[in-house]
Amino acid sequence: MVLVVLAAMLAAQLQARPHDAPSSAVAHYQQGLSAEQKNDLNGARAAYERAVRIDPSMAAAHDRLGFVLGRLGRTAEALAAFERAVEIAPGLFDAQYHLGATRWWTNDLDGALAALEAAVRLRPGHAEARYYLGLTLKGKGRLADAIEQLRAAAREGPTLSIVHLQLGVALREAGDIDGAIESLEAAVRLDPSSTDAQNSLGLAYMHNGAGEQAIATFGALVAREPGNVTARINLGTAQMQRGELSAAVATLREACQAQPGNAEARYNLGLALKQQDEFAAAETELRKATELDATLPEAFYTLGVVLWQTGRADEAASAFRAAIARRQEYADAHYMLGTILRQQGATDGALAEFRATIAARPDYAEAHHSLGLLLKQQGQTDAGTAALAEAERLNKRKADAQAATFAVAVGLERVKANDGAGAIERFREAVRLAPDNARAHYQLGLALQRTGAQDEAQKHLSEARRLAPYLVTPDQSVRR
Repeated sequence: MVLVVLAAMLAAQLQARPHDAPSSAVAHYQQGLSAEQKNDLNGARAAYERAVRIDPSMAAAHDRLGFVLGRLGRTAEALAAFERAVEIAPGLFDAQYHLGATRWWTNDLDGALAALEAAVRLRPGHAEARYYLGLTLKGKGRLADAIEQLRAAAREGPTLSIVHLQLGVALREAGDIDGAIESLEAAVRLDPSSTDAQNSLGLAYMHNGAGEQAIATFGALVAREPGNVTARINLGTAQMQRGELSAAVATLREACQAQPGNAEARYNLGLALKQQDEFAAAETELRKATELDATLPEAFYTLGVVLWQTGRADEAASAFRAAIARRQEYADAHYMLGTILRQQGATDGALAEFRATIAARPDYAEAHHSLGLLLKQQGQTDAGTAALAEAERLNKRKADAQAATFAVAVGLERVKANDGAGAIERFREAVRLAPDNARAHYQLGLALQRTGAQDEAQKHLSEARRLAPYLVTPDQSVRR
């Protein structure tokens, strides 16, 4: 029950007691507060119930009654008490906050939003209210607004690990991996025992290509929690990403031994074995994964690749069709199926699959190339030439984007080495290569700001925010 973790603030309740209620109701209210302090929840409930019977207009008593009912697991009654408190006194912060947080816990996001927005208006500096408002906005798909509230929560409650954790998760979803890592590192520093924070940090490192750090993070988590199969799977995946295939296979075998029915563990083990060219063993694990979880499209896709690589095209095509049946817009599966159909001379089917690939992922250069070749073979010269030109353009853009990412990384290293001019040179190169790279504009803006070139800095920071609204400058950020 979420109310167990909400801050009770009993001292504040004592200071904010309703002075104009009948004295006997106030006495029972005070008895309830005293019982709460002694963790006598049933005694507190009885006292608050007596208080509201004597004075039904005592909003604070309804609020505390709701809080205690929530701790007792009586959620529906708790909500009714909070709603009554808000009806009597819409300006009572605690009631709005408790009502909003409890509605969030029961997945009533619309109801939670109204109450938590009211709570934040009443007390803008309350970190927990901002936190639950951020979670509610995220649940409603308003990620940018959620990040704004979670940043405010972190600013108001800088020692709250859970706030930094959820901010990091939201930033990772928004694509701000650097910001996510900073927030998640803060969460781990504040609460080294947090499994969620450590696991999320490892995933962010993986997303950022920081394989060594990801392995260290997951390794520490597995050492502390040997039975944590999810962490072990993530460790194996990080090892695989870094090319440590033998270690990955060993780690993932351990995960499968710990949980033989874990489809994700089987799938990742199959993937690692495939990368070692151990096709028979990979096929065995991938088939087990599809049997354990028939909804897992990646397992069917990777099985299809293994079958194709071992010369069983018809079986591979069936596996790719199974993957597509489970995820209609699975671009890679459409492309591989198209490749097989082209090899088998089924031109119309191949064309359809390549077009489906492009519909699912318009920047899939290989699909444009294959489509172009087939169209030209059919005598559709202009259409084929256009598709091949698009493939060439996309390949160049991909190469430029990769070079820009590398340039930003080099620029950041030069920042650490206090080589401001060298950093600016690299960031400028990144912007030239990839004008839509928000991170490149952002880092260039920060570097220019440090040199005093405020006008140009602001130009690049504004462009970075246009491309990625979640980005903030250090003076706006809550990162530490």
